[in-house]
Amino acid sequence: MRRLVSSRAALEADRAAETGFGYAPWLLMEEAGIRLQDHLERLQAEGRLVGPVVYLAGSGNNGGDALVMARQAFLRGRPAAVVRVFPPSSDSCRRQDELVRALNLPAWDYGTPEALQALSSAAVWVDGIWGTGLAGPLRPERAALVRELEALRTKVEAAGVAIDIPSGLWEGFSPGGAALNCAWTLTPGWLKDFCYYPEAREAAGTLVEVPLAFPQAAEGSADLVEPADLAALLPRVAPGDHKGRRGHVALAGGAEGMTGALVLAARSAAGAGAGLVSLGTDPGLVALIAPQVPAFQVRPAEGLAALAPRYDALVAGPGWGRSEGRVELLKALWATGLPLVIDADGLTAWRAAELPARAAPVVLTPHPGEFARLGAGEGGLVPAAAALARARGVTIVLKGAVTWTLAPDGRRSVWDGRNPALGTGGSGDCLAGVIGALLARGLDGFEAARAGVALHGVAGRDLEAESGWFTADRLPEAVARRAAACMAGLGPL
Repeated sequence: MRRLVSSRAALEADRAAETGFGYAPWLLMEEAGIRLQDHLERLQAEGRLVGPVVYLAGSGNNGGDALVMARQAFLRGRPAAVVRVFPPSSDSCRRQDELVRALNLPAWDYGTPEALQALSSAAVWVDGIWGTGLAGPLRPERAALVRELEALRTKVEAAGVAIDIPSGLWEGFSPGGAALNCAWTLTPGWLKDFCYYPEAREAAGTLVEVPLAFPQAAEGSADLVEPADLAALLPRVAPGDHKGRRGHVALAGGAEGMTGALVLAARSAAGAGAGLVSLGTDPGLVALIAPQVPAFQVRPAEGLAALAPRYDALVAGPGWGRSEGRVELLKALWATGLPLVIDADGLTAWRAAELPARAAPVVLTPHPGEFARLGAGEGGLVPAAAALARARGVTIVLKGAVTWTLAPDGRRSVWDGRNPALGTGGSGDCLAGVIGALLARGLDGFEAARAGVALHGVAGRDLEAESGWFTADRLPEAVARRAAACMAGLGPL
């Protein structure tokens, strides 16, 4: 897993290099600009970026990086042009601008006809206007400038390439804020956590970490979980293990017209490796559901709490509906002290119930609409979810194209899924079952949720590659293939 960092941590690493190790600011800028230009040229060589390049330079260090890149391109014999969006103000940026002028590299101030022509004729815009140092929303006049630039970029169909972060983004960025949307974000050193916030993710495009030799690493703030990490996150299954060693999951859910959600969750729990799966539902639905899951036990949900010693983990909510008695049933399941996943309509019951603290893990799995109904307070989705996790002692899986997992002790991870084929009805029910199975194996709430999100996401990618669009009833089998390969070496990865 790669570590993401906050703006504060990145700036502290910069200051440590300068004050603790004697690095001149321009030295770090020079190294960053060279490595960024190397990567840009790699993308050009691969045909991912084609056509003339213009470098947009701001007044600070982000602008200085852009000027280094432009100078390197010019000295390597590549056509390059610079548009100074703002005149240089930092010492390092002024130094780089002096070199650009000495070389007679084509450069114009924004607002001149020459600058407009350079922007209009370029196929690639390198965005070096503002970087990590942006600590709040842009002032109105600067927001208007960014919107003006974005409108022109869109009109001429230029591909944006951000240095560090797209200009306008910051940790509190909200939908509708001004930002220069980029196809690529090239980040020297460490990827920034807030570029993966749901509100900001689309503006950043493909995020690339460009290694930079900082003398002191920045403190990490979150883990970026990637497909290659999956096998290490999942518990192993020994050749001699039997069903009793792989965990017993009980799921409470299903209502009239919504029994499929409970079945999907149960099948996914089995696919994720649970040795035993039991279902609890409304008494009138037992006879309907039982023939659909012949390998599982099905009984009235009211009896699950009394049978708690048989189980290793519980899942509440898939297809549950909001009928009378759901809150009382959740309270009974809560009182068992077993690890618990709460999903879908179970979240409504959790919000309504007055539940005491408990030692066993609790994992909530809301999508943004459900999260908004949990009464989490103001602020961006990820900070608000992190605060709710701490306040209520639960792990929160904030589902979406990018899924964040937030633990009560402050651990954070992100799965950068962005797979529209996985955005299909029933997909979230499958995820709840997967996490329940991993809780039953003894993983703590954060570990089970993080691994479950990755397993679910990789299975979705497998299906998307295989057939494009798919329905959620195919997910349990895809989960099973991946889980068996990772846990027991059964089949190819």
